[in-house]
This record gives sequence, structure tokens and C-alpha cells, in this order.
Amino acid sequence: MNFAQTEMFRAMRSRLQTAIRRGRIGVIDIGSSKITCLVLRLDPARLAEARGTDQLGTSLFGAIEVVGARTVQSRGVKRGEIVDMDEAARAIRLALLTAEKMAAPRVERVDQVIVSFSGGRPQSFSTVGETETETGQVSERDISAALADAPEPPVGEGRQILHAQPVEITLDSQSGITDPRGMTGHRLSIALHVMTVAARPLANLMECVRRCDLDLAGVVNSAYAASLSALVEDEQRTGAVCIDMGGGSTSSAVFLRDHLICVDQIRFGGDHITADIASGLMMRQSTAERIKTLYGGVIPTGADERDLIDAPRIGEEEAPERRQISRGMLIGVIRPRVEETFRILRARLTDIGVDAMPGSSYVLTGAASQLPGVDEMATRILGRRPRIGRPLRIAGLPQSLSGPDSSAAVGLAIYALKPHDELWDFEAPRPWSARGRAVEIVRWFRQSW
Repeated sequence: MNFAQTEMFRAMRSRLQTAIRRGRIGVIDIGSSKITCLVLRLDPARLAEARGTDQLGTSLFGAIEVVGARTVQSRGVKRGEIVDMDEAARAIRLALLTAEKMAAPRVERVDQVIVSFSGGRPQSFSTVGETETETGQVSERDISAALADAPEPPVGEGRQILHAQPVEITLDSQSGITDPRGMTGHRLSIALHVMTVAARPLANLMECVRRCDLDLAGVVNSAYAASLSALVEDEQRTGAVCIDMGGGSTSSAVFLRDHLICVDQIRFGGDHITADIASGLMMRQSTAERIKTLYGGVIPTGADERDLIDAPRIGEEEAPERRQISRGMLIGVIRPRVEETFRILRARLTDIGVDAMPGSSYVLTGAASQLPGVDEMATRILGRRPRIGRPLRIAGLPQSLSGPDSSAAVGLAIYALKPHDELWDFEAPRPWSARGRAVEIVRWFRQSW
């Protein structure tokens, strides 16, 4: 990781701390279908107390409150990436300004924001660094030396690191350590999960936020954010796969021992289902989206052929005798896309060995997870019955944002409260010199479980 990137992420961390001291911050989930902004009021004293506990979720009330919220239609964003800078900036400003109006006068203007990033084709790598402690007691310098010893992953041209988190710390023969500082030992080993994304889409997102006169206090992978909200603490500890079914893509985030250990993405999402309906049944996109939301599903029933739906062709919306289709025909268009998505996802998870993780569970979240029958199809293809994950309830969160489609936005709020340690939170004595893809770290976790 080069010096400029390290300093960029450290500057974001500094802005986050500034926002917490001021007691206000904004989080913006920038998706392909919608943009959601939450204005948060923070209590620094209660937040410091909550951070000292392992059960952060039960300590959120009083430490954080949603005082402004707004969701707008996404513009200028496709598959989680900016395709029209001006349109995207206008949509972000609209979401933020209306959320700020709702928050006034309890919270002044928001300057620092954390945003989600759902594009960039994320890839996960694992790498391990080791060092001998200088005095027989672990210090910050020892931790930095171990991190610096970890070989830099093969990021590849045109890609950069978005997250680099220590996920397993071992001191001599003792594993499962969360904070080794001050502990006695001689051989310190730190395993890192490193997530990389395409550099250009990430740079475009950051530039778009700057055009809105906002200071970035963090950029978080959207599947990671959704997991922080949709997974309960026991699932994060024992092992879980959070499948975030968004508009432009479907992403999977694997958690084990309270750490994110792998992220993957399939570039099929709810918008592709809408496009299939529009092209297959020759109707407008807006009509296809409405019909999908009201009548869509993936598992056929005996009554589907008798249920008729108004489905006007393009140009015939005002015709006195508009076309009607059966719900069975609609399901016949939706089902193949959802089935293909889960089959690709199963193959990806099998490749990295997640299916062999002991006691792991599957959780579906995101807007497309609300289609009737999606959980049943996931059970048949993935081999495990998932649950539909809804975001953690925090004070002031509107009822309209309590569904699976808001998991990423609420997850950004949780990230603001207790971000996981990243590589740039430590002073490295020298640049990085992973050895492999995320399959290595998944296998290592299983063997040391």
C-alpha cells in the first residue's frame, strides 16, 4: 500500500473522530436504485462507554439517534458505480439537504459523511505477518512490525485496497486474541483480510462526494455495512454469510469470529430482474418495477394462472383495453434470473470453502430479498435455510427504513460507532513487501476453530 493511500485513509479516520467529538455525522448509502441518507446525533460520553463493551448493539440507545432520514431515487449510478457525476451529485445533495431539514434544529449542518461503495468488483485476499517481540511484551511497535512483515497482496493494475483488517492474532501458541498490547510473549503473528476494488470507480465516488462540499469520514463496502446491521452478534461470532441483494449487484460477506474474512460480488441484482420483465414483456421500466414490487415472486403456485395483472405494452398505457398477463407468466420471467444468481453464488462460496464452515448460517438482506419465495429458492440451491435479515433498530430510525433494503444504511451508522481496526490505524515501520486469495484464510480459520 503506497504512502498516499495510507495518508488518505488516516485523514478519513481523523475526520470521523472530529465528527464524533462534534456529536453529528451523516451516512449515505449510494446504491444503483436509491440513495439513503441518515443524519445521526451522537453522545460522545455514552459512545465511549458503549465501545468498551462487547455487546455494542445493546448499548446503541442513548449513544446514537437518527434525527434526519431521507431516501431518493438514485441517479447517475449504475451497478454501484458513478456513470454521471452531475446527476449523482444532485441526488446526493437532495438526500442530504432534506435529511438535514428534518434534523433541524437538533443538529446543525453536517460536514462529515461516511458513504457506501457497492461497485468496483471487490476481491478478498489473505496475508500473514510475523515478528519477534522486542522486550517479551507486545507493544505498538511490535504490532506495526508484524503488519509490515505481511506480504502485500497481488492487488493488480488499476485496483487499490479499500479494507485491510487484522482478523486473527496469535501470540506464541495462544490464538483468538483481540488486543495483544501489553501481553507477554515472544512470537507475534497477525493475519489480515485485504479487500481490493477497482481504483477508478472508487475515485469517481470520492470525487462526487467532494463536489457536494462534504468531507469523507469513511468509505465502506456496502455488503460489509449491510452485514454489520443484518447479522446478530452470535452469527458474526460463530460464522455467517450475509447475502446483500441490491439493485445493481448481489454481494456476499462472510463473517467469522467477529471479523469480515471474505467479500464477493455477482453483477446481477434487482434492476436486472426489472430489465428482464421490461424486455421480456415489452413494457416500460417504471411499469416493470411497479409490477415486480406488487406482484413479483419466484415460487409458482396453483393460483398464479388465475391471477391477472394489468401489463400494458409500451405506448399502450392509456389504451381502454390494456393487456393483462397472469402472475404465473411474471414469475416465469423473474425465476430464471434469481435462480442463476444463487447458482453462481453457490459456486463462488464453494470455491473458497465457506460451505464447510462449522455452524455457519445464511442471511438474506437487500431490496431483492423481499421477493416472495426468495428464501425458499435459496434453501433449495444453497443447501441451507436462510433468514431474512432486517437492520438493527436504533433510536429514531423511521419505520420506513426498518426493512431489509435499509440494512446497508443502518450498517454505516454502526460502522461510525465502532469501526474495526484497519492497517492504517497502526504506524508501520516500513512499506509492505496475499500470498493468496481469501480461500487461504477461510481454511486457516476452519483448521484453528
